[in-house]
Amino acid sequence: MIRSRTAFIAAGLALAFTLATTAAGSLQTPEQFLGHKVGADNKLVRWDKIVEYMKLAAANSDRVRFRELGPTSNGNPFIALEIASPETLKNLDHFKQLEQKLYFQGGAPTDAEREAIFREGKLVLVITCSIHATEIGASQMTVELVHRLATEDSPTVKKILDNVIFVLVPSLNPDGQIMVTDWFNKNVGTPFSNSPIPYLYHPYVGHDNNRDMYMFTQKESQHTARLLWHDWFPSVWLDEHQMGSNAARIFVMPATDPINVNVHPLIYRWNGILGQSQAAALEAAGKEGIIYNSTYTNFWEGAMAWSGWWHNQIGLLTEVASARVAAPIEQQRAIPGRANAPAGGRSGEGGPSTGSGQAGRGQQFSDAPLAAPTDINPRTEYPRPWMGGRWTLGDIVDYELIATMALLETAADRRETINRNIYEVNRQTIEDGKKGNPSAILVPADQHDAREAAHLVDRLNMGGVEIYRADAAFEADGKKYGAGTYVIPMTQVFARYAKDMLEKQMYPEVRRAPNAPPEPPYDVTAWSLGMLLGVDTVFVKTALPEFKMTKIDSLPAIAGDVTGPGNNASAAARFAFDYKGPDTAIAINRLLKDGAKVTFDGASRVAITNTTRARMESLAKDFGLSVKATEVRRPGPVDPATVAFHAPRVAMYQPWTGGNMDEGWTRWVLEQYEFTLTSIHNAEIRAGKLRQKFDAIIIADQDPRGIIDGFDAPAIRPEYRGGIGDGGVENLKQFVADGGTLVTMGNACDLAIEKLPIPVRNLKKGLTRDQHFAPGAILHVEVDAQHPLGYGVARDTFGFYINSPFFSVVEGFNSQRTSVVARYPNTGVLASGWLKGEELMSGRAAVVSVDLHPGHVVLFGLRPQHRAQTHATFPLLFNALYLSASETENRKEKTEN
Repeated sequence: MIRSRTAFIAAGLALAFTLATTAAGSLQTPEQFLGHKVGADNKLVRWDKIVEYMKLAAANSDRVRFRELGPTSNGNPFIALEIASPETLKNLDHFKQLEQKLYFQGGAPTDAEREAIFREGKLVLVITCSIHATEIGASQMTVELVHRLATEDSPTVKKILDNVIFVLVPSLNPDGQIMVTDWFNKNVGTPFSNSPIPYLYHPYVGHDNNRDMYMFTQKESQHTARLLWHDWFPSVWLDEHQMGSNAARIFVMPATDPINVNVHPLIYRWNGILGQSQAAALEAAGKEGIIYNSTYTNFWEGAMAWSGWWHNQIGLLTEVASARVAAPIEQQRAIPGRANAPAGGRSGEGGPSTGSGQAGRGQQFSDAPLAAPTDINPRTEYPRPWMGGRWTLGDIVDYELIATMALLETAADRRETINRNIYEVNRQTIEDGKKGNPSAILVPADQHDAREAAHLVDRLNMGGVEIYRADAAFEADGKKYGAGTYVIPMTQVFARYAKDMLEKQMYPEVRRAPNAPPEPPYDVTAWSLGMLLGVDTVFVKTALPEFKMTKIDSLPAIAGDVTGPGNNASAAARFAFDYKGPDTAIAINRLLKDGAKVTFDGASRVAITNTTRARMESLAKDFGLSVKATEVRRPGPVDPATVAFHAPRVAMYQPWTGGNMDEGWTRWVLEQYEFTLTSIHNAEIRAGKLRQKFDAIIIADQDPRGIIDGFDAPAIRPEYRGGIGDGGVENLKQFVADGGTLVTMGNACDLAIEKLPIPVRNLKKGLTRDQHFAPGAILHVEVDAQHPLGYGVARDTFGFYINSPFFSVVEGFNSQRTSVVARYPNTGVLASGWLKGEELMSGRAAVVSVDLHPGHVVLFGLRPQHRAQTHATFPLLFNALYLSASETENRKEKTEN
């Protein structure tokens, strides 16, 4: 599946041999190097070979520099190439300084600096490729692209090299590229050539990796953010993708409504100019099926390069129709005059080969031709529709190479104009901040969890935002704020980004005609970062007074200490600290692994024995804990509010249905918070005896039929066919009957509701999109903080909701105890974003715990760990795991009380 870094050592030795036998300055063609043409049917260039060729290009051309930005999640090289004329590369630091000044880094440029930027500065342009690993064409195309730019002496290439600094990231997901290439090569030419990749094509997040460009949880996102907003500050950024196979051949900018008012209008204008330059080049080459103003909206902080908009960068997207990875597709030809689908229908990402959503949606397991395209109406945004026919990886490479070269040439032609316009956008952004409303955004020191405020600051800082900490108390808008308050001035070039990330989102209504129904959003509609982390923020309307502040450049430290009596060397003391927020869990898990005894001592305290003061002082320092040491309590009656527990033995169900992104995100979250986790598959669940191995089993968001049946077709490799089956369902029932805790999330809750005798009804089930729909919104949530599952969570908080269940409790058996742990308020459910049918959720349960005596079932309708963003609700999941490992006598006593 995944080769280790030894493969790259071997590749390095091969490269050394190649360099020794290749004349300096003569770069092999891709076909010479690979033994086949780039884009040849059923031929893929693996990541190690791409890296090898890029090193070869840098060694043999004075137009190319190779950089390794760091390791990926699996330890593979994450690389970038800097491509420009030899003269530019010799003075690269000078041109980088000019570009940073264009973005007002270190203050506004002087008049002389500004004129130098316009006169001699280059147009810095970044292209990123193939973040979704099955959308593999762009990463293949880069080999051909680099050879052309490194060797060709045409006027076009010379113009590009003289005017553009081109920063190329050949793959934003090298780990997935390796997985997909190896899987394809394993199956090509066999009866299983169409068997979908059974696991996520990223170690954790699969197709969701381009939804990580504001939380920056993954290493690849972090490398990209540093390149874009701490190093190069490009004016133009293109992200190259693939889409479904049945309609248009390529999407280019501009995208469709609605727009986001926090983006400067010039950015949208240049989206159109540059995108249409790509379209014109493709039309000139006689290519069919070029569309714009379709599917993808201008509103959301999601699709990689689009996050550049709020950073005053011209962010562009291309989406090329997919083949079956590297295998050709045949599509029936359309017949003009037949009834067609309405123009401009949204087909979305993914398709037969892309594995959109990584859950098997749209997968095709045969070589039968696709149905003829239905959208064949010529119109302004789609003048030459695709009519069907043969489509190959070579076609993808060809389309992407033409579009890429067209963008580079237009950027070279418009170098000075773009730089002048970007300067004006940056200048206006800062001037707008001086006018106020808001003049600044504050993150007060007094928070439910001060560590989450620090995390919020750290994430914004990764996004390039300048943040300060007040050294003394001050007043803003007539209210006093204490020392330690974080201050985000709006007089900075990335103020638009900070504002968009922290304010409440309000999705604009889009109607194609006055009497037409409003169109639903394409993707998530809310990303208010303060809400997701449970952190209060304040928008200051008037100008801030002068006061001393210190700039924050790294994760702020939160002070912690241990007070009270206790022997530094012995384990005779009892320690206690507040349980607030998810970071507490790391300290708890380290103590449990040490062998300490850990107890929930009521709703907001954690008590520890069998550890040392030195250990507690270390944890207090690392996690900002205020720990109080006391003498060990004498034995007495057990307080029913206390819960003692050992380290939970947790299993996570991992299906073979193309991977499960929710599973991957959950696995990543639990690993970061240092839970011990075992991934289990269909065979382990079908084998039974689960309670002997695990205290809790988590089933992430997935339809019950997918869990039970999986993929079962002759084209699927036998070892990945099927699901847990009816026998697996019975074993899960037995696991609960034996005292285990079954944790279900999202649509997997229906598995528990339908197969176990629990008194809960899913009220979402059966509702149509016209009745209830939410592609991603942040909702108000009320939490029972006295219930052990609610410990550490604020009573009034926020949760992320995306078309998952919400519940009502119905009549159950007397032996059961059903608790609503979190619910939506009676009024005002929506906190940020867009939600249709809000009234249907009012007062309904979001998280339900059912004690089946002795086992438990926990149903998460809201997404407590959604894309590792929802820190405010992480403890709800963590507590379900801790309670699964509670001591039997305490659990029994709590039930009897």
